[in-house]
Amino acid sequence: MNSQPDIAIPKKERTIGHQTFQKFSSFFGKIYSTELNPLYNLGGIAIFMFIIACISGVYIFIFYNINPRHAWDSVEAISGNIFNGWMRTIHRYSSDLLVVFILLHLVHTLVTSKFKRLVSWISGVISFLIVIIIGVTGYMLVWDQKAKLTGYLTAKLFSSLPIFDPSIAGAFLMNDLDTVGGFFKVALFGHIVFSLITVIIIWIHVLRISKPKIIPPKKLMIYTFIALGIISFVFPVKSDPPAQLSNLPTQTTFDWYYYFGYYLMKVFSINQNWLILVGSGLFLCILPYIIKRKNRAPVFIDIDKCNACNLCAYDCPYEAIDMLMVDGKRKAILSPDKCVGCTICIGSCDEHAISHSQFPVFNLAPENKKDMTVFTCSYFPKHEFPDELNISEYNVPCLGSVMPKDVQKILDNNTEKVAFLGCEDCYYRLGKTWAINRFLRTRPPLLSKKYDASRTQLFTLTQYSKEKLLAFSKKPGSDDPMKSSMGVADHLKSNPIFSVIIMTLFFALMVPLSSTTVRFFNPTEKTLFVNFKYISTPTEYEQITSSGGHMQAHTPVVKKRSSVTLKIFSSNNKALLFEKEYKPRGLRNDIAMFIYTQLVLNNDKVDVELSEISFPDVKYRINNVELKKGDGTFVIFKDDKLTLGGIE
Repeated sequence: MNSQPDIAIPKKERTIGHQTFQKFSSFFGKIYSTELNPLYNLGGIAIFMFIIACISGVYIFIFYNINPRHAWDSVEAISGNIFNGWMRTIHRYSSDLLVVFILLHLVHTLVTSKFKRLVSWISGVISFLIVIIIGVTGYMLVWDQKAKLTGYLTAKLFSSLPIFDPSIAGAFLMNDLDTVGGFFKVALFGHIVFSLITVIIIWIHVLRISKPKIIPPKKLMIYTFIALGIISFVFPVKSDPPAQLSNLPTQTTFDWYYYFGYYLMKVFSINQNWLILVGSGLFLCILPYIIKRKNRAPVFIDIDKCNACNLCAYDCPYEAIDMLMVDGKRKAILSPDKCVGCTICIGSCDEHAISHSQFPVFNLAPENKKDMTVFTCSYFPKHEFPDELNISEYNVPCLGSVMPKDVQKILDNNTEKVAFLGCEDCYYRLGKTWAINRFLRTRPPLLSKKYDASRTQLFTLTQYSKEKLLAFSKKPGSDDPMKSSMGVADHLKSNPIFSVIIMTLFFALMVPLSSTTVRFFNPTEKTLFVNFKYISTPTEYEQITSSGGHMQAHTPVVKKRSSVTLKIFSSNNKALLFEKEYKPRGLRNDIAMFIYTQLVLNNDKVDVELSEISFPDVKYRINNVELKKGDGTFVIFKDDKLTLGGIE
C-alpha cells in the first residue's frame, strides 16, 4: 500500500526533455561515470577547448610571419616541424570542437529547459557569434586559397552596405596586397582581441551562477586532451595552395564549423543573407520567450527564525540569498528575481526558517508507521513501487531540499528505511551533490552520527527499479552507525581506456567536416571581373560668396560629379552583353565611385567601355579582352586607362 501527501509538485512542472536527455546520457555514464560524463559537462568542455585553442595559438604565433607575402610560407614551415605541426593541428581541431560543444551545450540547454537567466542565454549566443569571428579571422591569417575565398566572401557580404567598398572583393581575388593588406592586419588584430573579449563574455555568462563548472573534472580533461592529441597526430592539418597561386580560389577546402554561414552566399542573394544573419541572431536571442520556462515562485524566509548560519546563502545555486544586516543583526535576505524556487535552501536550514508554497508537509506522527519513506525529485519520471511495501512518498522540488534533521525524525518515528529518487545530473545543478554530501556527513547540516546512514539510499533516474527498492528494504543495517554511509545507486566508476577511445572516435567523426570541398567558382566557366575605383569629372562647383581674399579656396570645391556607364560588348558581333550606371558616392554625389561587377560569360573575347554620362567625350575602352576559364579575367583602371589586372 502506497500513500502520498496532498501537497505535491504539479506534474506540469516535470520536464520530459530533462528526463529523456538523462536516459540517453546514462549510456556514456556506464563508461565515464556520472561525474565525468561528457554530456553533463558540455559547457565545461567548450571552455576547455577554448583554453587549449588559446594556448596552442600563442605557441604557433611565435613562429608565424605576419607579413601576408610570407604568411603562407611560415605556416608551411610550422607544419613541417613534427611538434609545431602537431600544435597547429591541435589549435585547429580544438577550435572546431569549441563550436561543436557550444552548439551541443546550447541544444542541451534548450532540450532540458535550463535557460533560467536571460543575460546568461544572450551572452552565450554572443559568445558563439564571437567564436565564429575568431575562427574566420584565424583562417585568413594562413593566406592560402581558403583565406582568399574568406576575404572575398566577407567583402562581398559587406559591400551591400553603403560605407563599404565593393571593389575590395575583387582586390582579394587579384591578391592586391596594397589594398587588402590592411584587412589582413585587422584580421590578426581581431583574432587576438576577440579572444580576449570571449573571456569577458564567459565571465558575464556565469556571473549570476553560484559555483559554476567553468572547466570539466580533471580526469575528463585528461581523457579529452589525450583524444584530441591522438586525432591531431593521425589527421594533421594541411593548408590550401597559397593565395598568390591563382586569381580565383577554385582549390579550396571548407570548414563547416565556421563557414556554414558562408555557404548560404552560394544559395541566396547578399540581401537575403543579411536577412538570414540578422534574423537568426534575433531569433536565438528571443528563443527563451518562445519556449517559455516557468520557474516556481520564490521561497519565503522568516528572518525572525534565521540564526545567520550562512548555509542557505552558500548552498544556493543561483546566489539568490545574501547575508545582510537587518536591525543590527545578520540575516538571510532573498533576492526574488534570482530565485527559481529550487528550495535547496530549505534543506540547508536547521531552524526551518525557509518555506515554499509547493513544498510538502511531512507527517512525523509516530502512529504513521511505514516500511519506507521515499523522497522523489519533481523531475523524476513516473514510477511504481513494490506491492509488498507500505510506502509514504514525498514529492519535493529537488532532493537538495530534504534536510537531514527531518529524515532523522522520520527514521525515529515513521519508517525503517528512507530512499531518494533523483536526477543523474541535477536539474538545479547542485541539489544532488549537496544531498549526498549531507548524508555522507561531509557537508552541513549533517546527518547525526547516532543514525545509521546505511538506512538511506539514493537511486538516480536510470538506476531505479522496484526490485532494487525491495532489495534495499531487506538490506540489514550497519553494526556501527558512526561508520555507516549512505548508499548511492549511480554510475560511480569510469573506464579510462574506453573513455579515451569513445572520445577519440567522436572527435574523428568531426574531422571530415573540417576539410570538405565546396566550389564557389567553377573552373570550367569564363568569369569577367571589372574592378576599380574611379573619380569622374566634376559637373558643379561650390559658389564662393565671401569677398575676403583669405577666404577664397585656391582650387574650386567640387559640388557634384558625373555618373558613368559601364558597357560590355561581344568582340565578335559587337552585341551589348551588359550595361550599368554607377553614381558617385556621398550625399551630393561628389565622391569617387567603386566600379565592380562580376559576370559569367560564354564569349571568348569582349570589349569593355567606360564613359561619363555628362561628358560623352570622356570615354575609356579596352578591346578584345580574352576570357580565360577557371582563373577569371580582371579589367582595372590604371594610369588613366582600362587595362588587364590580376595574377600573371
